[in-house]
Amino acid sequence: MAYAPVHAFKDKAGLHRLIDDMWTADWWWETQGKLPEGATISPIILASDKTTLSQFRGDKSAWPVYLSIGNISKEKRREISSRATVLVGYLPTAKLDCFTSETRSLAGYQLFHHCMRLLLKPLVDAGKNGIEMVCSDSKVRCVYPILAAYIADFPEQCLVACCKESRCPKCIVPANGLFDADGLRAVYKPFWADLPHVDIFSAFTPDLLHQIHKGVFKDHLVKWCTEIVGNEEIDLRFKAMPDFAGLRHFRNGITTIKQWTGTEHKEMQKVFVGLLAGAVPDLTLHS
Repeated sequence: MAYAPVHAFKDKAGLHRLIDDMWTADWWWETQGKLPEGATISPIILASDKTTLSQFRGDKSAWPVYLSIGNISKEKRREISSRATVLVGYLPTAKLDCFTSETRSLAGYQLFHHCMRLLLKPLVDAGKNGIEMVCSDSKVRCVYPILAAYIADFPEQCLVACCKESRCPKCIVPANGLFDADGLRAVYKPFWADLPHVDIFSAFTPDLLHQIHKGVFKDHLVKWCTEIVGNEEIDLRFKAMPDFAGLRHFRNGITTIKQWTGTEHKEMQKVFVGLLAGAVPDLTLHS
C-alpha cells in the first residue's frame, strides 16, 4: 500500500516541522503503511514501576502496570480527572527465595516476561487482524492496537529488553552474539516477541532521573567538574550563592550529600553553570 504522510508544520510554507502529539511523529505514518487500507492505529502506551508501599514497617511492595493510548492528546492524558490511563494489572513481587543466588536474577526476568505475556496476550491477535471498535464519533472502525511506547525507569528498561542492568537496553546486538559477551539474559520468550509491528528497543522513553539527572549531570558533569575544580572550591561556591526566591541554598555544599533526590538534582542544575564561572583559568587567553 502506497501512502503519503501528512505531517504537521508550524508555518504555512511547510518549512518547520512540528512534532507534538504521537500522530505528528514518523512512527505513526511508518506503521500505517504496514497495515491494510482503512486501518485505524491505536498506539498502546505501557508504564510499569515497582513501588515500595512502606519504608518503616515491613517490605511490602506493588508492581502495577498502566495502559493508555496515543490517540488521546498529551494534555488530556496528563489530567488525572480525565482517567486517560488505566490500571491493567499487578505483577508479582516475590523474592524468589526458592532459587539459588546464581539463578534468582534470571528467574525474576523470566517471571516478569511470563506475566507480561499473559497480560498482553489479547494484543497479539488484535494487532495482527484488527478489531472492530466504536470510535468517539460513533463510527465503527477496524482498530489495530500496537505497542508504541513503554515508560519505565532505567533498571526496568533493562528488564524489558532482557539485558543486564550494566548494559544499554537500546544498542543493537548481532543475532549470533554470545549472551555473556553482549550482556543479554537468557529469557526464553520475551513478552514482546509475538506482538506485531513492535520494536521494543525504540519504544523506550527517556528516564529523566537515571539517565539525565543522575547519569549525565551527577555521574558525569558534576564528577568531571569537581575533579577539575576540587571538592573544597565547589562547596565554597555553592555556600556563597546568594539567596533568591525559587532557588535552594546548599549551605553545606554538595560533596557531603550521600543520597541525591531528583529534586536536589534539579536545584543544583539551576545554579551549576553560574557557580563554575571563573573556577579555572581561561587557557585561550594565554595561548
